[in-house]
Amino acid sequence: MTIGSRPIYRAVTGIAPPYVMYNNTSGTFYGYCIDLLNDIGSLAGFDYTIRKSFDEKYGDLDPKTGLWNGMIYELTSNMSDIAVGPIWITSSRAQVVDFAVPYQRPSGFTIMMLKKRRQAPFLRFLMILEIDVWIGFAFAFLFTIFLLYSLERYSPFSYRNNRPKYRNEADDRFSSLKECFWFAFTSITPHGGGEMPKNLSGKIVAGTWWLFGFVMVAAYSANLAAYETLERLQRNIESMDDLRKQYRVRYSTVANSSAFKYFLAMTRMEEWFYTNWRRMALDENTPEANRSDYAVWDYPFEDKFTKMYLAMKDTGFVRSVEEAVKMVREANRTYEFAFIAEAITVKYLTLTNCDFRQIGQEFGKKPYAFAVQRDSPLRTKLNDAITKLAIERRLNALEKKWWDENPSRANCPADKDFNAGFDVDDLAVTFLLILLGISLAVLILCLRYCWYCYQLNRRIKKVGLYATTRFASRRK
Repeated sequence: MTIGSRPIYRAVTGIAPPYVMYNNTSGTFYGYCIDLLNDIGSLAGFDYTIRKSFDEKYGDLDPKTGLWNGMIYELTSNMSDIAVGPIWITSSRAQVVDFAVPYQRPSGFTIMMLKKRRQAPFLRFLMILEIDVWIGFAFAFLFTIFLLYSLERYSPFSYRNNRPKYRNEADDRFSSLKECFWFAFTSITPHGGGEMPKNLSGKIVAGTWWLFGFVMVAAYSANLAAYETLERLQRNIESMDDLRKQYRVRYSTVANSSAFKYFLAMTRMEEWFYTNWRRMALDENTPEANRSDYAVWDYPFEDKFTKMYLAMKDTGFVRSVEEAVKMVREANRTYEFAFIAEAITVKYLTLTNCDFRQIGQEFGKKPYAFAVQRDSPLRTKLNDAITKLAIERRLNALEKKWWDENPSRANCPADKDFNAGFDVDDLAVTFLLILLGISLAVLILCLRYCWYCYQLNRRIKKVGLYATTRFASRRK
């Protein structure tokens, strides 16, 4: 279609942030590829109309029917003139449509996982032991206090009941529950609780409490050290090989996606290699000299994609990217999930969200390009315009605009080094304990001072009333 001197071409696209996005308010498309198409149109001298693909797919060949879908089908059916978006150049697509020169460096697939963060719960010192252990410790603590007080009060051999015997060893610490509390409390600290009670029963109770406290403190210290170093000792997954060689982290991809088809194709390729190796090694028609070279004990190739495909099949293929993101977010100490997808999908998710990280390098790379109908003269216009934009560094400017300076880019804090020492967040509760102790001491001091002033005023009033009464009685 031509209006005036500028032709108008029919463009079709699919949503793929940040290359192609859609503004529901204005009803317009925007993104890297839309800016690039506008620049191409200005240089080549054409306008365009654009819409979404009918099935919102880029284009795949059905091996059973031999028919294409998505934007590739619309080009072959003369429903569109140009397909816009991050479209991979593949040999099968190149047989039915023409591609312009790539506008960006090759891209492939990659892995996304939840970003590891050092967990620093505010009351982490209470999480070292289970709640039933803390309850048992509190019960033993209170029972020891009550037992020390009871033995001091009712034992005929205690200091309280034998003051003349211990005249030179005055020790009235166990005569009240308050003093018994401080003895039991300080016994589990490095300072110690001081001397034992005078009676034998009390000594046995105190010694048993000391032994119990020693074991509890040792167990707490050991668990604290293990709790703090557990994440450091775990081996992080940093590549596809790391992911393949472990069984702790489950992983998968979206069913019927490009990543799914890539792993399926690589699995079939590995199966083809293995079948041909067996045939060459066992075929009687193969010359004996060659067969002896082929007949090695172990298969010389590693079927890594087959193992990964079977692992993903066992996990189950997810239905959408949103479902995969949800599964990645649900990671905890006993469950982790890795999402394998197109690199542009993973990069945009990590760009706009601080909770995710990209694992390892990309694999299965292929270049991106716009597609046009077979033998279309539009291809030459696109090639000339893209080449000129590349020379003028316009493509670099677009990449910087939509990746480095993207308005949706999340402002993420710097990642902490897992091998670094403790920071303020890790030890915040320790400083809080000091502040709490100081605050409690000041509060008790104020309350006791007020109580002391109240008692003093009462005594002064009583003395004043008594003196007034005596003076009045004398005058009579």
